[in-house]
Amino acid sequence: MSAPPILRDVFHALRDEWGDEHDGVTFEHGPPPVERLDVMLFRAADPGGVTAFATVGMSAHPMPPREGRAGGRAELRLFRRGILQRGDEQGLATRLANLAVYPWTQDRPLGWGELVGFGDELPAFPGCSSVLLAGAWAAGQTSTVETSVEPVRILNVVPVSEPERQHALTRRPEDFFSDLLNTRDIFAPPPHG
Repeated sequence: MSAPPILRDVFHALRDEWGDEHDGVTFEHGPPPVERLDVMLFRAADPGGVTAFATVGMSAHPMPPREGRAGGRAELRLFRRGILQRGDEQGLATRLANLAVYPWTQDRPLGWGELVGFGDELPAFPGCSSVLLAGAWAAGQTSTVETSVEPVRILNVVPVSEPERQHALTRRPEDFFSDLLNTRDIFAPPPHG
């Protein structure tokens, strides 16, 4: 069966933006309605570079509505500074896949500024068991993919430590994220890890 038009649009937009992926992990037979989810992997060229992960499949269906508002469609992206071990790549891809089905397993959509906890550390991010979902923060960064069906929001997954999560609960999401950008490399684990 061929991919729905919206997923083809997302896939081609991702390739137009980042080029061909180096690898990917396919997750099939997920919780309904997500039958298949691909996590594309773009490896860092050197230790100072960034390894990027992007989901393709979450946007096949609108997320459940919340408080009378439509859930909309979204895909996830995660960045990690440096070259990763294969086990960490697989572990991060699995975490992204689990987060991608969260709207349907928890019956609530995901959006910019939300904090989501995992209960244990994310692979390659010691000390981080929660994530902040952020919109674009740099000029030229994609915040939405225009498709032939409807726009798809890009949710950037930013791992945060427990002290950062506690701080985030006391601030507006935009202010917390601005502080985070000014205090550490968000592509790496926090120094207090």
